[in-house]
Amino acid sequence: MSEKILGIWGAGGLGREVLELARVINSRNKCWDGFVFIVDGVTTTEVNGVRVLEYEDAKNRFSNLEVVVGIGEPAVREKKFDLLKEDGINTPSLIHPDVYIPETTSIGQGVVIQYGCFISCNVTIGNYVFIQPQCNIGHDDKLADGCIVSGFGNIGGTVSIGKFTYLGLSAVIKEGTAIGDNVIVGMGSVVYKDIPDEMTALGNPARPIARNTDRKVFKN
Repeated sequence: MSEKILGIWGAGGLGREVLELARVINSRNKCWDGFVFIVDGVTTTEVNGVRVLEYEDAKNRFSNLEVVVGIGEPAVREKKFDLLKEDGINTPSLIHPDVYIPETTSIGQGVVIQYGCFISCNVTIGNYVFIQPQCNIGHDDKLADGCIVSGFGNIGGTVSIGKFTYLGLSAVIKEGTAIGDNVIVGMGSVVYKDIPDEMTALGNPARPIARNTDRKVFKN
């Protein structure tokens, strides 16, 4: 039987954090025989003790390859997951072992939930959602495919977060609020009212300030 390898697409800060989460999971209940970083344009052979390969190389080398995306840009994440789906590559969910998931909450594939998160009841978490450490996800929330909740995010009950929307560090979302697709909510912002699709919103209270036309969170 071939070795099961977890590929982490992206060897930057977020990818390295995913590696540490995978190592914690493996220490509790071994899921993979090894890890590999997948990058676009290899400039080094190893990061944090893990081999670095191009995607095609990893796909050809390992017959039992699973891949999780450790890249923060929502538009880039969407392209990677589309390619993985097209190639039939499994995208497992990585959930920190100390995070409790109620039976009434559903979680899709390719989801990452880091340590210290509270996930309430009757929550729907779509595919490819990434929840960073110390976040609070309230009851009856709906997190659509590909959205990212940065560290210390606090989402009240019955909130809807759209596809590939990005919530910055320490963002607070009032209960009953709806945030559209491809939205960027700046760090420390407090959302009291609905935000339409493809907007960038900042402040307390958060206000839409521009169209999110380039879908780029990190400008440098």
